[in-house]
Amino acid sequence: MKKASDIKRFGSFVKQVVALSAIFGITIFGLYWIMVSQSNQNPVKDQTKQTGRMIFTMYYTAMQNGWGKHEIDTMTERINDGQKNLHVKLYRGPLVDALYGKREGQSPFEMMNQDEMELFENGMIHYHYTIKFEQTCLKCHTNAKVGEGAGMLELVFPMGEFWVSSTYVFKIIVAIFIVTLFSISFVLYIMLKRQFINPLDNFVDQVDSVVTKHNLRKEIVLNTSIAELDHLKNVFNKIRGELADSFESIQTSAEVDELTGAYNRLKLNQVLAQYGQSHLSASIILFDLDKFKPINDTYGHDVGDEVLKRFVSVVRQNLKGRDYLFRIGGDEFMALLPNTSTEDAGSIARQIDSELLNTPCICENGIITIECSYGIAYSDDTTHTFNELFRSADQSMFSDKKAKDAAR
Repeated sequence: MKKASDIKRFGSFVKQVVALSAIFGITIFGLYWIMVSQSNQNPVKDQTKQTGRMIFTMYYTAMQNGWGKHEIDTMTERINDGQKNLHVKLYRGPLVDALYGKREGQSPFEMMNQDEMELFENGMIHYHYTIKFEQTCLKCHTNAKVGEGAGMLELVFPMGEFWVSSTYVFKIIVAIFIVTLFSISFVLYIMLKRQFINPLDNFVDQVDSVVTKHNLRKEIVLNTSIAELDHLKNVFNKIRGELADSFESIQTSAEVDELTGAYNRLKLNQVLAQYGQSHLSASIILFDLDKFKPINDTYGHDVGDEVLKRFVSVVRQNLKGRDYLFRIGGDEFMALLPNTSTEDAGSIARQIDSELLNTPCICENGIITIECSYGIAYSDDTTHTFNELFRSADQSMFSDKKAKDAAR
């Protein structure tokens, strides 16, 4: 069960999705940028490498023409003076030093096997162009092999001097758009599925279960953080509860006598059908109120109704929880006592008769003693012999009534 603080409106959910999508998109693009920057198709590397190759070609041509240290240094100074934003340094490798001796004034450096580019915090790009021996170099550098490091050319220039082609910019923009679109779609799908689609599917399944199984008392449980879905669940549960109460009220009204609260003949048929396959053994007691018509004629129907209610109250107090009491006529009632012997049923009937005589009904017009006649019958199978059982109890009740009339 989620706390109220965890429930949010769908609009807030969308904002959260957009925010997470943006963060996810920036992260993906950052990884993409790192990948591009390290790839061979990086335009910064490509242009810088071309510049380094061009400058080295100038040095190489000069060396082939017999230029010495002084001429090479002069060329370097001219390059640096002619390009205000470009600084060039040329380093000789160990194999060159071994053949011609170490060059005075050369700064220490670390020989690299491949080109390397770094961007410093001051916005300057440091590019180290690795010079390797080629076949033509071996004429002079007899101590080297093709592919070994001859030296290193260092180029230093500001990032602002870097020129990016419109094609590359277009590719970057397209990549940003695609990555962002994918990120939003992916995050939106995951969050919608987890917080909206799955709870909604669960809600539909539970509603279908309630409808198909006719179980209006089954509460819908929905684990969601979306306020609209939570509100829909609460409204449905409220309507479901009200419908269940209404249905039970209607069902009770259909099965229960409105005046006395005893079950009616419809309920009697349902109970008999319920025990249709159980071969239920039971006793029945038929009751008939004595002199009920004179009570109605003398005291009125309102008093007669109170007498009926009082009678039902006394009978129910003496029945067990599994027993049923039915009103089958105006002043005729029947008690169905499952798994009850004739002797036990007779004891119950006598107890009811005694209580009715000892607790008269007091009304404005006087005291009314409630009397009844009863008949008892027993069967091992009420389903198949109920009519016979009822006739037997009716005959017993008629005999009791006849005997009481004779005694008066």
